[in-house]
Amino acid sequence: MNSYNKSLDFAEIDISDDTEQGSSRLQGMSIPERKERPPGDSIPLIKTLSREQQFVQQARAFAELTCEQTAFIPFMSYWPTYEQMNEAQRSWYFYWRSEVHTGQYLFTDLSYIFVYLYELIHGVGWETPSQGYDLMMQLWDAYGKRYPKLNGYMADWVCDFVLVHQLELPLMDTLLHSETAKTGELFDLELMRLFTDDPASLTLEQILTLSDYDVQRSKFYQEGGSVLLEAYVPGVVALVDSFLQKTTGKKLVSTFYKGQGKATQRYLFRSAIYDASMYGKTILLQVSQLRKCPPLRYYITQLLRCTENKLRELQHFKGRLRGVTLKSETETLIQRFLDKEFTPEKPVGPVISIDPGRLAELQKDSEEVRNMLTVEVWDEIQEPEHAAPLESSLDLEQPAEDQALVWDTSGMEEEWALFAGQLGQAHLDTLFALKSQVASTELDQIAEKYGTMPTLLLDEINEIAMETIGDLVVDGESITEDYIDYFESLKR
Repeated sequence: MNSYNKSLDFAEIDISDDTEQGSSRLQGMSIPERKERPPGDSIPLIKTLSREQQFVQQARAFAELTCEQTAFIPFMSYWPTYEQMNEAQRSWYFYWRSEVHTGQYLFTDLSYIFVYLYELIHGVGWETPSQGYDLMMQLWDAYGKRYPKLNGYMADWVCDFVLVHQLELPLMDTLLHSETAKTGELFDLELMRLFTDDPASLTLEQILTLSDYDVQRSKFYQEGGSVLLEAYVPGVVALVDSFLQKTTGKKLVSTFYKGQGKATQRYLFRSAIYDASMYGKTILLQVSQLRKCPPLRYYITQLLRCTENKLRELQHFKGRLRGVTLKSETETLIQRFLDKEFTPEKPVGPVISIDPGRLAELQKDSEEVRNMLTVEVWDEIQEPEHAAPLESSLDLEQPAEDQALVWDTSGMEEEWALFAGQLGQAHLDTLFALKSQVASTELDQIAEKYGTMPTLLLDEINEIAMETIGDLVVDGESITEDYIDYFESLKR
């Protein structure tokens, strides 16, 4: 403890002389000149290729290689490439591939098939993208049933192939081979395309992805109604789509879906040996999320429930679904469509065969008899002494407005002839007035003549049109522009 109390002694040391001497010595030293290293002494940079790039190089080198017939050698690899094969396996692969090029799909292992698919993905073995697509589909058709595992990969890779090469091909049928693809962004993309371009081609299964009501679990579906629902639900959706477009100017999907879609990056050729330097790692897609649109889902649900109720009624099936809130005009449209579909076709009359020779003989005999009768009658006729003056032909002519209208439909489709046959005189007068673009007062006069109202006449015409040709022909107080040419032959 006492040691802490001792005093500390400091010493002063002068180092100025040593510092000055050291500094003077450094100033006297010279720095050697830096010289460039000779080129021969530099270390070369070796760019290594990735496994995918090596595969592409080898695939291009082996593109024309073929082998003579050889025995099948099993081959199984998680990441199959040429390097994973031994000599005998490579010989079999190139022989098998040459047979595939001629349309012969021999039995082989799945790993060989994957190697060939990797070649097609990278542009080896085809001249045009369309040819490459056909080769992929033919390979899928040949081996898809034997190797179910192939289907999931092929659905994604074929779709990616179509996208990167911008082929104008539908993808929906391809997507249906993969359970995962049915829930992905490509399914939404195809759903929007079908609803926009061709609603009639939608299937019940695809429509159900937009419904909150699973019709497949209903008693009617499970007890024999499945065939009817699968047959008529797509037709109902297409009919309502056409009806909305005619009456509102908007298609069904654009009526309820207001979104612009979502930008999505899709990874290309996942799980494949793929060199991303060819087409990129991802592709940008603008996807409309129809399945997440509540107004559209609600409306599709109502269409399904209404259609099932109408089919239950036509099939005399007990029970009805509650909660259908469609507009009355839409329900009437569906009812008439289904009634027409369920109406049995009229039996075709017996075919009458006429003998031209016998017909000519009968015509000749008839002509001779008529000439004989004409002579006898004129011999008996005596001109009266005071013949009454003939009435003027002008007095016998009917006023133009009283002459019957005639609509020649001989050159039209069968449904138009059926449509014309179901129209009454009041309907023909109304259509003639619309065709002539007369004032609404003319329609009032026609309606008053037949004891009805103009709106009722127009509605009746459209009802008959929906039942026969499946569309509206009157829009407001004018004939729909698409069908105006059909009424050119409607004359007095």
